[in-house]
Amino acid sequence: MIEVPAILRGPAPFGARTAPNRFFAQPMEGNDGENGGCPSDRTVARYAALGRGLWGVAVVEASSVVSDCLARVNQLILEGRNLDGFKRLVGAYKEANPDGILLFQITHSGRKGLGGTVPTTLYEPGPAGARLLDTAEIDDIRRRFVAAARIAEQAGADGIDFKMCHGYFGAEMLRPANNRADGWGGSFGNRTRFLRETVPEVRAAAARADFLVGARISMYEGIRGGCGTATADELVEDLTEMGRVVELMASLGMDYVNVSAGIPGETSEITRPVPQGRWFYLQHIRYSKLVSELLGAASKTSGRRKPAVIQSAFSILKADALELAADCVGRGYSDFAGFGRQEFADPETPAKLLRGEEPRWCVCCSGCTKLMVSQVNDGCSFYNEYYKKLLTAKPGV
Repeated sequence: MIEVPAILRGPAPFGARTAPNRFFAQPMEGNDGENGGCPSDRTVARYAALGRGLWGVAVVEASSVVSDCLARVNQLILEGRNLDGFKRLVGAYKEANPDGILLFQITHSGRKGLGGTVPTTLYEPGPAGARLLDTAEIDDIRRRFVAAARIAEQAGADGIDFKMCHGYFGAEMLRPANNRADGWGGSFGNRTRFLRETVPEVRAAAARADFLVGARISMYEGIRGGCGTATADELVEDLTEMGRVVELMASLGMDYVNVSAGIPGETSEITRPVPQGRWFYLQHIRYSKLVSELLGAASKTSGRRKPAVIQSAFSILKADALELAADCVGRGYSDFAGFGRQEFADPETPAKLLRGEEPRWCVCCSGCTKLMVSQVNDGCSFYNEYYKKLLTAKPGV
């Protein structure tokens, strides 16, 4: 019989809310929207299963604020025309897990946009086929983030997560390599302007005082001039500037910082360690510890509540993740244990663990990654026959 350490069983503070436990389901894209980015029956069923997992906090996968720059052919799009579909998704989740906190991750795909839509870039050189955004377009995207947050609340979400990680628009904005000459690039102040202006507007537009606002960030991307470097031409990790981003998030009164790293498809193992490079999980402990220390110091100075810290990269450890997560929470390095691939392997993981049962542990076979690259519905190809058939049906996968 498996035993969950008491510290993970919760409850735990999360912004102005209380999560029933410290298990955190990361945003994992199923690429199964329909009719212009509306949650499909398959999407709703996935989140109903996640609800049965009784996660303390769960994040609905990256949903685009626009329809003309998508990273997935069937990506969810958080626009008013899809409101009823998102209400259905929230209803299915909350029916199974009424005490759990449900967030929506909102995004613009930027450089990750597909050729079938219009990939964009904030600075040159950009990837092949990407179009350089002008100032007015960035202003419009920022307004769309505010609008999407309002739609998320109307759908019943408890809060939103800005996707400022993994090579998308939000991360590209923060990079030292963002050398735009207008007010959206160059100086640190310009590169963080998106957060500084958008977060207060989201707060002001929210109907509920306890509507949660946070962001997932890549502390170090592993590319020249990327997040976690000191200058536009530097590759070596230097977390000084990302530390300032974390302090800014605290000053803006954000409720949590979801700590990640790397860029899937470019520096993938930094984001999600694989069996051959499982020790990358140690870097995530270091990143979360630093973020927690910075937020703690900021909280003491301001007198505000300390934002919660979500630590990533636990799936690689299987059952051993429980002891490590408990240790990190106990030492104050983090507040929640974030699982991504594990929720694909078994969406009911926390519920089973809390009952003393062994879940289906993720084997880190990268099948879900291959499905995502192939632009078909995504899920666990190891345990789920539907996704296994999709994987074997794709030539060269």
